[in-house]
Amino acid sequence: MVKKGKRLSLFDVFCLGLNAIIGSGIFLFPGTLAVLVGPASIVAFLVCGGLLALVALCYAELGAMFPGNGGSYLYAREAFGDSIGYGVGLIAWAAAVLSWSAVAAVLSGHLGFFHPIFNNVWVGKVFACALLLIFSGVNWRGVKLGAWTVDALTIAKVIPLVILVFCLFPSVEPARFTPFWSGEGKFGYAVFLALWALQGFEVAPVPAGETENPQTDIPKAVLGSLLSAAVFYAIIQAVVVGSFPGLTASTERPLADAAQHVLGSWGGVLLGVGGIISMMGFVAGAALGAPRYLSAIGERSLKRWRLDAAHSRFATPHRAIAATCGAAVTMILVFDFSSLIDLANLAVVSQYLASCLAVIVLRRSRPNAERAYRVPMGPWVAGAGALVSGWLMTNVKGPELIGTFVVLAVGYGVRAAADRRTA
Repeated sequence: MVKKGKRLSLFDVFCLGLNAIIGSGIFLFPGTLAVLVGPASIVAFLVCGGLLALVALCYAELGAMFPGNGGSYLYAREAFGDSIGYGVGLIAWAAAVLSWSAVAAVLSGHLGFFHPIFNNVWVGKVFACALLLIFSGVNWRGVKLGAWTVDALTIAKVIPLVILVFCLFPSVEPARFTPFWSGEGKFGYAVFLALWALQGFEVAPVPAGETENPQTDIPKAVLGSLLSAAVFYAIIQAVVVGSFPGLTASTERPLADAAQHVLGSWGGVLLGVGGIISMMGFVAGAALGAPRYLSAIGERSLKRWRLDAAHSRFATPHRAIAATCGAAVTMILVFDFSSLIDLANLAVVSQYLASCLAVIVLRRSRPNAERAYRVPMGPWVAGAGALVSGWLMTNVKGPELIGTFVVLAVGYGVRAAADRRTA
């Protein structure tokens, strides 16, 4: 089990959740959402935040109830047993590794806009691997050092977006908000896209075992990061809709195009740099969060390998960090992630569904357990959150299902082999 070292503060875990949410989605979706529902796309982010709040409330209760590392894996294990919990943790870790390596690879590709050397495939791969090794090294030397890095990059990624809002606001024209409900009229699909842009709050509870006051800080970080991002996204969408007449024609880089339209060439550069910082922040956050899934699995389900072992000096799960980094580097060197990144979508929804159902099961099986935070009308809220998760799962594609089954088959095979050796 990971020893106590320097602990994470409320601000640290809040930034971890906010950093995981604010990524490529807000840089890509505003134009597409405007095509779907016009100015009502502003409401889509708020409705999306309300739907995901049902799930976040479940994480808040569970995070306060089980203040250990592992997040969704830990909650599923406590509610449904080790076998199901192991499966949830396995796909959560695999998705985290895949997303981590994929974003690092995409980041190196984006740098090609600033220097052509990064357009070389192997230069990009080497740079991406170097990023993973650097951030893993930072987290190897201490969770607090890793958290400070995430804090700084979270602030840095928010600054360009705040500048965008303030610079575009004087150019907002009320006439552009009428008719408010327009476009293709596909509000449900717009909310679905917004849901993907707002996922990430589930990362905040993963390092709860290394947090100063997890019973109070985790609920605040989960709900605070989600609601802050939802309101922030709605504000960004509003100023872009009101100031950029070409928004519906810009579905690849809408924020950069809006900034360039209003501010000139330096606006496009500002948002281009902001996008790179945003991805860099995600890579730093994944370096902290992803190994904590594996250390939690090692502590409870794969004890033979001692993946939860703490470094004698830095008190970090160094074996889990090394294994996670090694897996991510291998995938960068071997695979092309353009079609595999969608695996993370199913993994996230699976975590949401398992955590919502865990609240219902634990309210019945452990009614008298200590709960530092209780969701009002818990079973009803959890049931609604499970329905939201089920709706998201109806949009899962065939390749995502196949990839998930492969991950589970390999993972359970590894566990069976380890159990036979132990016996």
